[in-house]
Amino acid sequence: MMDRPTVMISSTALDLPEHWEQVRLACERAGAAPHATMENLTAEDANAVEVSLRMVEEADIYICILAHRYGLVPLGEDNSITEMEYDKGVELGRPRLVFFMDDEYPVSPKHVEKGAGAEKLDRLKARIGQERLAEFFTTPEDLRGHVVEALANLLPTLGEDKISTQRSQENLHRRGAISQAPAEYVAHPYTLLQAQDLVGRQLELRLLTDWVSEPASAAYRARIFNLIAIGGMGKSALTWKWFREIAPQEAPDLAGRMWWSFYESDATFWNFVPHALAYVSGDDVADLKKLPRKDVEDRLFRHLDEEPHLIAMDGLERAMIAYARVDASRLADDELDRHTANRVVGAVGLPKTAADSFVGQHRLRQMLDPRDGAFLRRLTQARASRVLITSRLYPSELPMVTGDSAAGCFGLFLNGLTEDDALALWRELGVTGKRAELGPIFASVEGHPLLIHALAKEVAGHRAAPGDFGAWRAAHPLFEITTLNVAEARTHILDFALRGLNGAAREALEHIVTFNMPASYDSLSAVLIGEGKDCADAGALDRALTELEDRGLVGWDRIANRYDAHPIVRGVVWGLIGAEDRSARIRVLEAHFEPMQTPIDWTEVESLADLSPTIERYHMLLGLGRLDDALALFKDRMENATFYRLAAHRERIGWLTPLFPDGAERAPALTSARDQSFAMNALAGSYMLSGQPGAAVALLRNKVALDEAEGGR
Repeated sequence: MMDRPTVMISSTALDLPEHWEQVRLACERAGAAPHATMENLTAEDANAVEVSLRMVEEADIYICILAHRYGLVPLGEDNSITEMEYDKGVELGRPRLVFFMDDEYPVSPKHVEKGAGAEKLDRLKARIGQERLAEFFTTPEDLRGHVVEALANLLPTLGEDKISTQRSQENLHRRGAISQAPAEYVAHPYTLLQAQDLVGRQLELRLLTDWVSEPASAAYRARIFNLIAIGGMGKSALTWKWFREIAPQEAPDLAGRMWWSFYESDATFWNFVPHALAYVSGDDVADLKKLPRKDVEDRLFRHLDEEPHLIAMDGLERAMIAYARVDASRLADDELDRHTANRVVGAVGLPKTAADSFVGQHRLRQMLDPRDGAFLRRLTQARASRVLITSRLYPSELPMVTGDSAAGCFGLFLNGLTEDDALALWRELGVTGKRAELGPIFASVEGHPLLIHALAKEVAGHRAAPGDFGAWRAAHPLFEITTLNVAEARTHILDFALRGLNGAAREALEHIVTFNMPASYDSLSAVLIGEGKDCADAGALDRALTELEDRGLVGWDRIANRYDAHPIVRGVVWGLIGAEDRSARIRVLEAHFEPMQTPIDWTEVESLADLSPTIERYHMLLGLGRLDDALALFKDRMENATFYRLAAHRERIGWLTPLFPDGAERAPALTSARDQSFAMNALAGSYMLSGQPGAAVALLRNKVALDEAEGGR
């Protein structure tokens, strides 16, 4: 049995396209891989039956959906393809889920079979009804709920090993298979906010295109294009659209295109380098990781220097010192304002938001590992290839001290949407309102796309008058943001957006932001579905997640079946949860992950993914303030594997630092002196091996002083 069981969806094509689409989404939500019926082939296609029946053979589960049409009967056959598919499923003993449209549900007369076809349909339904209990549906959404619930009940009975399934589904990390150039290699697909619905941004898209195609452009000579903006401005969505849709047209002679996202927890810069080399060279990535780092970097640079590749690095701030924290996924930009404010913003006429992401305190914008920064600078000299970087912070290794881009670099600070683009987005989401009343609201948040999207969806869901902004505002007299600064307006808008969520959707969102990494569907099911919980069944959870996706608050990675909130949403929602509720949610998740920690010999650990439940539980213990328990878990399950096997020294810094709430100059907040000594040695060793000897030496000096003080007592 595959990790994602295959589901054959059999239905008539002409009358059920919307229903079929909802069933496809239901399969993906439940963690299955949907395959289409062949019923939409022509009657003359001699291979229709053969191909269709082979799909049933290859499927793990068979779903039959029938309304009021019998379906296509191929030439020379008596039965429709739909009936033949059903019979094949019976013959093979496949688990079968059957759904009939309710006879009372109104449909167009053209979708009701007449004559012999109607008689055959009645006989088929009668036969199926004797063999299998069928569910009845009405709307596409109603059918979707039935399918999600049916699959939720069926999948656990298919005989997979429970532990191995949980481990595969609880992975914190996802990385696509390395493609063979020139085919594109997307290591981590972009799933937050639908890039295909990108509105506006034509100027920025044109600048990116000029960068690769227009010699007269100011950016053309740059090898590295830096797109910088605070969270939620849409920089990832913008670059994803350009990378996937426009770059192949404007730069057709590339030797390859690669997308790497640093938002995945194991997507470190060092992991990026061997994966990039494996892609451009065709060599095995496991073999490359065994080589000295300098050799791998030299070989990668040589390929990029000699052959034209486009390399996109999304979310590079996660590889910087400012975001080397356990709570990086919930870190709001304004928490760094006093460190990252750019002293030359006013002088060069940049928008206020640039102060959140430009120069700031030099150290916070440095790459966590100095070797990463050195290789970034080296890439500015690659003659043939181009590197596209998105980041909240401008890496200090690339601009000059004045804030201007260094040679080989081009920096573009992404402003908010123009009023025209903001209004176009608003209209695209089906919401009314006059420009005169909307303009000041857009201006108060500096055209922030995520905030505009969230507010529009809240108005669209107003029950009294859906989509009527005037009616919504009259019903919410406390909504007023034109007097607030951007950070205050962000919280204000998202607070109102959250008020419009139903209870299950709100609970689902709060649990999603409690996870440090994207939440798997299985985890959300475990903590949210059941008696006394927020969702009565899988259908209720599906409706809650669908609402969150529709509002732009949560992104769905359909392949891995994981759910994540944008960092700006994470930060605001986490801040709005009361301390007691935070602890309650963390306790629920800690209890969920505790039994999943199947012991693994540290010598057999291949990646951080093998430690996923342990890492997530470690975060939960920290969140509960159980530092002694967290360190015990670290020593028992993480220490040897992450130090000797994976050399995950930068990740170890992030895990160990919270044990020092008063800073590394003070002893860690642990009960025993032995544990304190262990934590200080472990953190110092990780500092040293991640290229930060100064921090290691300072910590060890403090340890010596603390040891002497302890010995004198």
